[in-house]
Amino acid sequence: MNGRMPSMSRRRLLSLAGLSGLMASLGNPALAQGLRRPRPWQRPRELGMTFSSLQCYYLGINDREAFEALGKLGLDRVRLCAYWHEIEAQPGGYDFSKLDWLLEQADKHQLKVTIALGMKAPRWPEFHFPDWMKGQFETGAGTSPLDQRSPGLAEHALTLVDEVVRHARQSPVVTHWQVENEPFTRLEITGGRFLSPAFVAREVELVRSLKLDRQKILMTNAIHLPSPKVSEDEPAFQDSLKTADAVGFNVYTKVPAGPADQYLEPTPLFWQQLGRWQKELVRNNREAWIAEAQSEPWEPGQLVATEKLDYPSASPDRMRSLVADLSAIGYGTVLLWGSEYWYWQKLKGRDRWWWTVEQLVKGPKV
Repeated sequence: MNGRMPSMSRRRLLSLAGLSGLMASLGNPALAQGLRRPRPWQRPRELGMTFSSLQCYYLGINDREAFEALGKLGLDRVRLCAYWHEIEAQPGGYDFSKLDWLLEQADKHQLKVTIALGMKAPRWPEFHFPDWMKGQFETGAGTSPLDQRSPGLAEHALTLVDEVVRHARQSPVVTHWQVENEPFTRLEITGGRFLSPAFVAREVELVRSLKLDRQKILMTNAIHLPSPKVSEDEPAFQDSLKTADAVGFNVYTKVPAGPADQYLEPTPLFWQQLGRWQKELVRNNREAWIAEAQSEPWEPGQLVATEKLDYPSASPDRMRSLVADLSAIGYGTVLLWGSEYWYWQKLKGRDRWWWTVEQLVKGPKV
């Protein structure tokens, strides 16, 4: 990989859609300074992380060594990625060795596991197709859903989902299956590719028919910065609410607003919307999750921000405040986004990220 993002990053697309809200906030000193105040060490009932072997590759670190170290932090949960290109590198030849090893390690460290599966999974480039598939099926951009433009690809995706669930469902640590990643949100980083709600519903139905009774289904959604874009965010939430047992939001609190040193941060409307969704989930007997809580830098034009050891977009203090804020809103499960980065920092002799996570784990539960 060249270490560079496409011309418009994944959540920069979400950010620019709400740019007018930021401009309005700049005239208000309270909003310009930010309303999130430091909170004491406190954490949700379940604090976890996402782990991606692909991100370890981008960072140039050993994925097994990273996961073994991260497993000792004492977190409650981990989200793992069933990457298509890793599992079916050859047609019909399924290799679960990497996923199996991660599940064994999770069991060793008493981590509850969510497995993200489908065409889309966390980390760039979102759609993780095996190379052989790209020559047989249409996998590129289009104005209609990819599953409709390439029905053969869609059927292969359903077969993949079937194989992953059947293979891993007996693992004692698997509690949730995440069907696709932000499936109801259209983002530029996906290269103009998106899925239809009807196809996602087929995947959910398939997983529900195969999973064990003790296992649940998680759906994830994005939220625009600096303020929610109700015309997109709300329908995505409602679609998830209809189909899932748990709904998780991907929350980023400082992202690039352009190529220069300008960033977008949440307005009060952002936090209010997260609060409303949390209450609606509770009313509907659903689990309210934060699937991604920003705990690594997000800098303009960089796939991984490693040229410096410190960046404006992220810090251990920002991570701590974010966890406290989300816990105070009422989210019972928060998965931190950036575990591979903390390990990279640790290898550089910088333990502040690592220490902060350890302190969060030990903090009082809300």
